[in-house]
Amino acid sequence: MTAAATIPDPVRTETRDGVLRIVLDRPRRGNALTPDLLEACLAALDTAADARAVIVTGAGRAFSSGGDVGEFHARAGNRKALLDYAERIVGTLNRVILRLRDMPCPVIAAVNGPVTGGSIGLALAADMIVMAQSAFIQPYYARMGFAPDGGWTALMPERIGRARTARWLALDERIDAETALAIGLADRVVDTDGLETAVSDMLVRIAPLDATLAATARRLLDKQVAGPDIAGRLDNERREFLDRIAREDTIGRMNAFLAGAT
Repeated sequence: MTAAATIPDPVRTETRDGVLRIVLDRPRRGNALTPDLLEACLAALDTAADARAVIVTGAGRAFSSGGDVGEFHARAGNRKALLDYAERIVGTLNRVILRLRDMPCPVIAAVNGPVTGGSIGLALAADMIVMAQSAFIQPYYARMGFAPDGGWTALMPERIGRARTARWLALDERIDAETALAIGLADRVVDTDGLETAVSDMLVRIAPLDATLAATARRLLDKQVAGPDIAGRLDNERREFLDRIAREDTIGRMNAFLAGAT
């Protein structure tokens, strides 16, 4: 039996057999992150108290293209409006990441396509990442002049190491799914058509297990990490993002990026 939750666009949700599926649903914009989309994710997660697993994925060809550059650029002529928008989107993204990390059950990121910018946080917050063969990951921060957000510095080093993360960000490299698997970022790579089957296989393996162990393991692992907690590290990203977003050079890079996209 399937029950659809009443969650505002641009997110679709479905609960089936105790599994909550959250689908980013702005396919024409590459599922780009906006405050409304992220707030819809929070609303969806509010319905997951009794879920035995949560799946996060994207509609269409992309997982998510990260923050919508057009939305930032539209406010570039008004510093306060730009900073307010940046505060809202990065702050809300951080809340989504922390909420995913606090889920009392396993979280699976089904990465169906490209992931750029801060949207990586929706995968980094998950316990397991399954990637389609056609997917890739690229930071885009050095290209845009933005500061890394979405856990690029708060969570990524724990998965792949500090030096590799720093090099990736500095060079703005695009890595494919097989490379993500090789460096320990992805847990499994499958043909795009096999993504649903791979997620179903994981759910079958989870079914007889204690779902609450995932949350316990996360808490214990987080306590072993030196330095600020994850919330503090994400807040460092937020503050640095706000510091850079309204710079003249950053706005110039947005202009160039959007001009090249038209």
